[in-house]
Amino acid sequence: MQQLLSIITINYNDFSGLKKTVESVIKQTYSNFEYVVIDGGSTDESYKYLQEKKDSFSHLVSEKDAGIYNAMNKGIRAAKGEYLLFLNSGDVLNGVSALKDFIESPLFLGDIVYGDYKFLEGEKKYPDNLTPLHFFKSSLPHQSSLIKKELFDIYGYYDEGFKIVSDKAFYIKCFLSNKVVFTHINQKLSIVDLNGISNSSEYQKKVVEENNIILKNYFGVFYEDYKNMIKLSAKYKTLESKTFKSLIRRLKKKLFK
Repeated sequence: MQQLLSIITINYNDFSGLKKTVESVIKQTYSNFEYVVIDGGSTDESYKYLQEKKDSFSHLVSEKDAGIYNAMNKGIRAAKGEYLLFLNSGDVLNGVSALKDFIESPLFLGDIVYGDYKFLEGEKKYPDNLTPLHFFKSSLPHQSSLIKKELFDIYGYYDEGFKIVSDKAFYIKCFLSNKVVFTHINQKLSIVDLNGISNSSEYQKKVVEENNIILKNYFGVFYEDYKNMIKLSAKYKTLESKTFKSLIRRLKKKLFK
């Protein structure tokens, strides 16, 4: 019988992050999943650790790859589950019952089922209803999203020409197809390591560059319209904030004069 879920972890020379991720997965109370690990030929303690834990994996490979999305695509090809969850080194599931609580939720329906996540100093929540503007400004968390594997056969695997935003491009393709059902579950499924490549200051310029490419590609003639909407929204929030602060100052003067 096909397992419901394939968890895919990719790693390269991040032994401490890998260990945290693997331990969070193998301790889950939910068991209807397989575990696929793609290591990029690590030269630190990762390889030794993976060999020690190899009985916990349905598929394990350690070899050079051509980058993050090349490794994730290897994981997709190896996976046999109905849904895929990408939980890369450093990211962990939010408690031993995280998967069970998420998958057994009555809201667990659809092609892409996404939750929220925690990080060291806070949390990130996502809207129940997605709009084109959401994808223009943001994305979905691959660490907290269960994606039907068949979608990669329909819409293509991750574009390895991008270094940072290929998962966002995939979500946009699915959303704009009007054929993919997205469902939000109000649960913080994972705890995310924000030291990843897309959050590094060194790569912020690359993030902006790649974002502009995919947004122009998928939103076409509406690209400038959405950019202007975001600018107007930011100006409105600034004005609203200034107005509120001004009101508070006037109230204080009246109350304490």
